[in-house]
Amino acid sequence: MNNNGFTLIELMVVVAIIGILASVALPSYQVYTARSQVVESMVIASALKDSVIEYYKYTGSFPSDNNEAAIPPADKLLGNYVSRVEMVNGAFHITLGNKVNKQLQDKILTIRPIVVIDSPSSPFSWLCGSGSVPNGMEPVGENRTDIDKSLLPGACRI
Repeated sequence: MNNNGFTLIELMVVVAIIGILASVALPSYQVYTARSQVVESMVIASALKDSVIEYYKYTGSFPSDNNEAAIPPADKLLGNYVSRVEMVNGAFHITLGNKVNKQLQDKILTIRPIVVIDSPSSPFSWLCGSGSVPNGMEPVGENRTDIDKSLLPGACRI
C-alpha cells in the first residue's frame, strides 16, 4: 500500500510554523507602516520650506508664524496623515491625524532649521525630530516632537 499524503501531525507542524512566522512579522510590519506615514507627513513640510528659506534670505530672521511665512493657516495644511502644520519661529510642528496609525494619532513631529553658529549668511539645513545637531550648527525654534523614537524614520533618530 502506497500513501502519498501528509499526516495530521505534519500538517499541524506546518500550521504552527506559519503562525510563529506571522507573529514575528506582524509587529515589524506595523512599525514599518507607522514610519512610512511619518515620512509621508514630512512631504507636506518639504513643500513649505522654500517659503521659510525666502523669508530668511530677505529678512535675516525666521518667520514667527504661518502668516508671516506666507503659507496657509495651520488647520488648512492637511494630508492623509496630517491634521495641521504650524510654523512657530522657523520650526514646523506637524500634527499627525486623519488616517494615521492609532499609535501616531495627535502626535507631533518637529522639523527645525539648523544654522551655522556666528555665520548668518551661510546656508542652513533642516533637523527632523530629536536628531543630533552637527558640530558648528545650532537649531532654531522649539522641538515639540513627542513620537516614540522607534516610530521615527532613521534620519529623525540620529
